[in-house]
Amino acid sequence: MSESTSHGARVMSMAGGTLASRLTGLLRVLVLAWVLGFSPLADAFNLANTVPNMLFDLVLGGVASATFIPVFVERLALDGERRAWKSISSVITGALMVLFVATVLAWWTAPWIIDGFTVLHHANPSPSIAALNQQRAVATSLLRWFVPQIFFYGVIGIATALLNVRHRFGAASWVPVANNFVCIAVLIWFHLVDPSPTLQSLEGSRHLLWLGLGTTLGVAVQFLCLVPSLARSDLWRLSLRFDAKDPALRAVGRLGSWTLLVVVANQLSLYVVLAFAFGVGGSGPVSAYTYGWSFMQMPYAVVVVSVLSALTPQLAGFATGEDYAAFSERLRFGLRQSLVIIIPCTLILLILAQPIVAILLNHVNAVHVLSAGTVLAVLAAGLPGFTVFQLCVRGLQAMQRARVVFFLYALQNALTIVLAMVLGRHSLAGLTSSVSISYTVAAVASLATLAHHQVSIASVIWSIHVRRSLWASLGAALVMALTYAASSATRGIGLIARFSMAAVLGLLTYAVLIMLSQWRLARRSAKGARLKTF
Repeated sequence: MSESTSHGARVMSMAGGTLASRLTGLLRVLVLAWVLGFSPLADAFNLANTVPNMLFDLVLGGVASATFIPVFVERLALDGERRAWKSISSVITGALMVLFVATVLAWWTAPWIIDGFTVLHHANPSPSIAALNQQRAVATSLLRWFVPQIFFYGVIGIATALLNVRHRFGAASWVPVANNFVCIAVLIWFHLVDPSPTLQSLEGSRHLLWLGLGTTLGVAVQFLCLVPSLARSDLWRLSLRFDAKDPALRAVGRLGSWTLLVVVANQLSLYVVLAFAFGVGGSGPVSAYTYGWSFMQMPYAVVVVSVLSALTPQLAGFATGEDYAAFSERLRFGLRQSLVIIIPCTLILLILAQPIVAILLNHVNAVHVLSAGTVLAVLAAGLPGFTVFQLCVRGLQAMQRARVVFFLYALQNALTIVLAMVLGRHSLAGLTSSVSISYTVAAVASLATLAHHQVSIASVIWSIHVRRSLWASLGAALVMALTYAASSATRGIGLIARFSMAAVLGLLTYAVLIMLSQWRLARRSAKGARLKTF
């Protein structure tokens, strides 16, 4: 099997798993919105459930994703299997120790963490102050039940890195499905026992305990589903050992110090965004941002994450061998694959964000402009920049340019914070635009940075494949917009029919324009071949 064929098979396997994971994750979001809606309780749940992800990224997640695979691949290439797995064991043992300590500390400091996120909410009347205090109390209780997720996310990240080193990619992309199904079942149970939950009814309730434990159980099940793949991956040399002088551990520490600064910058900007969103007030602004971000991430996760996961071990190998020509070719290939799909997805989300959110999250009701729809549309505008930036960063991480990655992230996050303070203090749309603008600016900077390090991939952005996708997407977007505007239905079957007609005609237009472009290209190629025969 050729390298391109093998890469394609890996991407398809991961894309299938990621698509299943994202679809069930989308179903999980739908059930969550159905059970909790856009309410103070939904904000408490989403805020508490976001914190373990943030803390995991802070203590290990960012370092693991950026350093484990390159360092493990390098040790296996330089030291051989026996010595390399001793080094890898030291890294994993150290990671487990860090995860355990972080989990305990997060449980202990949960009240102060929630207070930090809600400090920008200024409630003046005494009833509002009482409601805010109830919301903080519920969020704190949920956070304490969610905190073990930090440890489980950590062991999932470690297991995924080990499987990727062994060129096993499919399992890690499929196992989130189990997590999503467990959480969906817990949410449905919660709805059955408490059909109309409020902050007042849940404070101190055992239902809150089971909601928190059940959500965390989903992450634990996700890890358990990886165990069979780990058992089949020839990892028997792993052991619990810790050697502070081990070269792999020192390499992770060297690279991870910069990556940790990156993660701190990321979490600081996320904190600012969520805190400002909470301070905006209204009907569930934190939930609106969370749901909008989840929808925007779906095309990126299905396409780009699958491409990057398959490319990362190859990029690390080329970087170790200093084969920058092959490195550049692989990265250009990944960028082209990603943009061809991301561009049409961007325009679909821009035009149909409101009906998507109304149909899926708001009981098929688009009478009023929905905050989550606005968030989704604004985030979608920054999706191409986000994609380019993430791919460039992954390339620099494979080259072990951790310091450069830090400065790029520092630029992106500093711009997000400054723009959030200027645009987002009283507007959720302005707050969200700060994220899209910062990623777009950072994408340009990251392309220039890669070119400075002998890896030039910017030409892909205007390659024939990307141009073809862009023109077809613009034509499809025009058809979608005109079709959607032709009707005034805002709820029920009428809204579904209005949305479906716009989406179907848009997709058909895209397919026809792509086929016409390919036909013209084939005709030119045939004409050129005939001329060469004379």
